[in-house]
Amino acid sequence: MDRVWITNGSTRTAPVVNPLIAACHDGYTPTDIYVLNNPIIDDVTDAATSLMKTVVTAHGGDEPSIMVETIDEETDFEAITAYLQSAIEAGDDANADIAVDISPGRRFWSVISFQAGITHDVDHLYYSHVETEEYFGETYPTIPRTAINLIDFTEVI
Repeated sequence: MDRVWITNGSTRTAPVVNPLIAACHDGYTPTDIYVLNNPIIDDVTDAATSLMKTVVTAHGGDEPSIMVETIDEETDFEAITAYLQSAIEAGDDANADIAVDISPGRRFWSVISFQAGITHDVDHLYYSHVETEEYFGETYPTIPRTAINLIDFTEVI
């Protein structure tokens, strides 16, 4: 079965890859990854997408296809919504298991992603919760499991 991971870029790599690492650790290895980007975070997105391939293959999955959607302005709400709708529709068309990660990126990106996930009844709506600021910016393997939790909102709301 195809598995689609939909996420946002960020100014740091850890918020983008940590939820994916946690999901892979729990058995969710995506076949396709969609990333929302803007020119300000291009370098981080490049590093994150490279690491995403490594994460998935290290957890036994095939190298995922990665589609990066770059919007010119981070507040282009219509483009953000179109990106999410397109990615979710691609997953639906492939009859894939769809996960939307709302952890990284600007808060309004996360809010729009959360709403899209609820509206389109995705299979997983993930948020990586770091318990303390002590570990902000750290990657998943270096954070004690008691200090990070992958929440699937489809299971709690």
